[in-house]
Amino acid sequence: MNGTEDIARQDRFTVGETVFYLSNGAIGAIFNCIVLWIAFVHIDTDDKPRQIIVINMTFADLIMCLCYMLTRPYLNFFPRALCHPYYITIWTIQLVSCLNLVWLNVDKLIFIQFPLHYYSIINRKKLYVVSLVTWIVLGYIAFAVDSFMTISGGCDRVLINPYIYMPICVLYVVMILTSFVISAVIYFIAHTSTRSEARQRTKLFHRLFFLFSSTLWTFFTCLPYRILYLLFMLCEPCRIEVVHQMTDTFFRILVVGMVINPLITIWTQRIYRMHLLKFFNKWQDTREDTETSARRHSTKWNNTVESTPLTTAL
Repeated sequence: MNGTEDIARQDRFTVGETVFYLSNGAIGAIFNCIVLWIAFVHIDTDDKPRQIIVINMTFADLIMCLCYMLTRPYLNFFPRALCHPYYITIWTIQLVSCLNLVWLNVDKLIFIQFPLHYYSIINRKKLYVVSLVTWIVLGYIAFAVDSFMTISGGCDRVLINPYIYMPICVLYVVMILTSFVISAVIYFIAHTSTRSEARQRTKLFHRLFFLFSSTLWTFFTCLPYRILYLLFMLCEPCRIEVVHQMTDTFFRILVVGMVINPLITIWTQRIYRMHLLKFFNKWQDTREDTETSARRHSTKWNNTVESTPLTTAL
């Protein structure tokens, strides 16, 4: 994904880099699938409509793991016909993930400000509409930017004017900063509105822990790379080796961040943690029952053999 006027150089991946992308892609895909499985099987989105936003974020991260991380070392082998759909998909899901974090913060802000009217303002049907519009609009933006991109050689060699690609980069930064600002406002409101009772304040902050964790994690793992990328793209004197190395380092942090995202969801949201523990406990009980049954069968066979009288042929 290169935003320069010159044709991007072909990436030469070392064995370590290939293992890095493949391992993070595979592990991230597994974790995101676990979150989606719990969400689709065990969560009532009518009762918890904000989980639709979490599902959208998780699905975007899953597609990123499958379509980007697992394929990046082999991008130069892609047929040219897949290049444009590939970049449209990658840009769309990254934008969707960032914008859904904004929606999650807006949802919590409404909950904090209007707790008694929350379900009259937010419901499953409205969030389905917001989700659909989000995917369509951001997909159209990605498609519009992609229409100015040309492919030279493989899919890893692209040509695009930086000022055409810049709106996407700016959108990343704006959405991440917006999420952070709204989270700060929520923290201030929650801190000042529950001063009278420490127990109530603790309970409220437990409910906000997932939001704050996700926002801060995204802020510190994604924003540095996005800003450095913009700097590298727009400031020609800044295109020095140190900036390039910093950009590359923060990009790897961003990749690892997408693997950690589903773990944050499981760790900070009780409903996911509870159902995952139930699954492991059930699996452990099933395993113990199987082992017990096998031991009983073995003991029964031994007793049968021992009780059989020995005969001696004369």
